[in-house]
Amino acid sequence: MVSPSEDVRKASAEAEKLLDSHFVLCRQREDVYRVIKAFTVKGERIGPEATRFLQFLVKEFERNGVKLSQSKRKEMEKLKSHIDALNLKYLQNLNDFTKFLLLGEDELAGMPFEFLKDLEKADGKFKVPLTSYHVTPVLEHCKVGSTRKQIAVAYGQKGGKDNVAILENLVQLRHKFAKLLGYTNYADFAIEPRMPKTSRKILEFLEEMSEQLSDVANRELNILKDLKIKEEGNAQFGMEDLLYYIKRAEEFKVDLDVGEIKQYFPVGLVISGMLKIFQDLFALRFDEIKDVDVWHDTVRVFSVWDASSSDLLGYFFLDIFSREGKYAHTCVVTLQNGCLCSNGTRKVPAAVILSQCPKEFDGNSALLRFPEVVRLFHEFSHVVHHVSNRATFSRFSGLRLEGDFAEIPSLLLENWCYESISLKMMSGFHQDITKSISSEACQSLKRRRDLFAGLKMKQEILLCLVDQIIHSSENVDIDDLIKDLHPKVMLGIPLLEGTSPASSFPRIAFGYDAVCYSYIWSEVFAADLFVSKFKDDLLNQHAGLRFRNKVLAPGGSKDPLEIITDYLGREPSLQPFIQSRTRNSL
Repeated sequence: MVSPSEDVRKASAEAEKLLDSHFVLCRQREDVYRVIKAFTVKGERIGPEATRFLQFLVKEFERNGVKLSQSKRKEMEKLKSHIDALNLKYLQNLNDFTKFLLLGEDELAGMPFEFLKDLEKADGKFKVPLTSYHVTPVLEHCKVGSTRKQIAVAYGQKGGKDNVAILENLVQLRHKFAKLLGYTNYADFAIEPRMPKTSRKILEFLEEMSEQLSDVANRELNILKDLKIKEEGNAQFGMEDLLYYIKRAEEFKVDLDVGEIKQYFPVGLVISGMLKIFQDLFALRFDEIKDVDVWHDTVRVFSVWDASSSDLLGYFFLDIFSREGKYAHTCVVTLQNGCLCSNGTRKVPAAVILSQCPKEFDGNSALLRFPEVVRLFHEFSHVVHHVSNRATFSRFSGLRLEGDFAEIPSLLLENWCYESISLKMMSGFHQDITKSISSEACQSLKRRRDLFAGLKMKQEILLCLVDQIIHSSENVDIDDLIKDLHPKVMLGIPLLEGTSPASSFPRIAFGYDAVCYSYIWSEVFAADLFVSKFKDDLLNQHAGLRFRNKVLAPGGSKDPLEIITDYLGREPSLQPFIQSRTRNSL
C-alpha cells in the first residue's frame, strides 16, 4: 500500500491474500472449535470480557460453517464462489460502461467554462462521458431541464438489465447461503454481529427516520419547486431537478467562496491544529519521534501518552503526502493491536493514517479543500480510538469493532470541523497564518452541510430500505419495489422513467449488502453524543476524558449499545440528529 517499491507492494498484496485464506481456514477447524465450545459449556467463572471473547470465537466458527457436514460445507464454498463471481461481474459491468452523450453548447447552458474546455468534441458537439465525475456537475449546473433529464436517464441506465438480473440472482444466492447456516434470511445473517442485531430493528429505524424527516423534507421540496417555477415555468419537479435547484438555493442562502476557503487550510497548519485539538480534548500528549526508520522520508512518527499519568498509550504514523504507487485513499490501517500480555504488561497499539495530500511546491504551502480537512479529521479520530484502547484481548482492539460502532466516534468528532472555535485552530491564511478563517465562513460551512438535509437523507433512506427489504424477503422484484417505494419516500417524486437504481448500486452488490443502513445509524448516535455532551463546550477536557475512558477505551470488549447508553445515562435517541440537522436545513 505504501512502499515506494512496486515489488514490495505486490509481495505485500500476495501475502495479505495468503493470510486472509489462512484465517478463514483457522475458523473452520473443528478440533479447535470443539475445545472452545467444550470450555464454554463447562461454565467456568471468567470475567465478562473473557466471556464475550469466547462468545465471539464460537460465533465466528459457526458463521464460517464449522457445524455443517462436509457436503454442506462444500455447498457453502460453492455458493461463496458463485456470489464472489457475480459481485465481480456486477462491478465489471459498471466499469465497462463507456457511453457518452453528444450535446451542443446551447444544451449545456450554465456549465462552467472549466468544465467545457476539458471535454472532447465530435461533430461540433461536446462529448459528455456518463461518469459521476461528469454527470454530477451537469446535474448541478446545467440550466436546461431537458439536458438534465437526458443525462440523468442515460446515467441511470448504467449497468442495464444485466446488472438487475445479476443483483436478483445475488440476493437469492445470499438467502440460500444464510439458510444453509441456519438463518431465516441473509439480512439477519449480515446484521447479527452488528448493533441492531436484526433486520426488523433496522426497518423500524429507517421507517421512523423517514417519517420524522417528512415535514422538513416537504418544506425543502416546496422551496425547490418554487425555484423551478420561477426559472422554468410551471413544470413537474423530477429527480433530475434535485441537485440543480439545491445548488441554486445554496447560492441564495450560503455566502461561501470555496476557492477562497481553501486559502485558509495549509496542510501543515491543519495537521498541527488537529493534533492540538485531540491532545487538549482527550488529555493526550503526542511526541514526535525523530531519526526513526520509516518507509518514506515524508512519514512522521508520534508516540501517544496520557497527559496526566505519562503512561505510554501507543504510536501512530502520519503518511499523508501523495506519491506514485501509494494507496490512493484516506484511511487508517492497524499496524499493531493493543492487548494485555500474559506477563501483565501491555502491548501498545500502533496505526498509520494514509492520505494523498499535496506537497509544498517552490516554498508555497500546499492547500487542502475543506472536504479533505474533514476527511483527515475523521480518519485521525479512528487513530485516537485505536490508541485509546484498553481492552484485554487484541480481538477487541480499537478498530476491531462492530461496523456501526466503529464509525460513531469519528462521525461525532467531525462536528469539530464545523464549529468556529475548533476550525480556527486548524486554519490560517496561507500568506499570513495569524489570520484565521472568519466566524462567518465557519457558519456558512455548517449551513451548507445542513441545507436540505431532509431531502438528502430521504434519498439515502430509500436506498437503505431497498437494500434491507430485498435481503430480508425472498423473491422480491427489485425494479417493482423501487418504483413503489420511490414516490412514497421521496414525497411524490416518481422514479425517472427508464432508469433502474438497482443496476448501478455497487454498495448493495458488494461490501455493504444488507448493511447500507450503517452510516445513517452511526450518524444518529453520533449526533446524540455531540448534542448531549459536547455541543456547548467543544474543548471541555473533562467531557473528553470521560468519553475517552468510557467509550473509546473499552474497544469492542463491551456491547456498543451498553457503552453508549452508560455514557449518555439513557437510551440513545433520534431526536438530536433530526433537530440538529433540520434546524438549518431551510
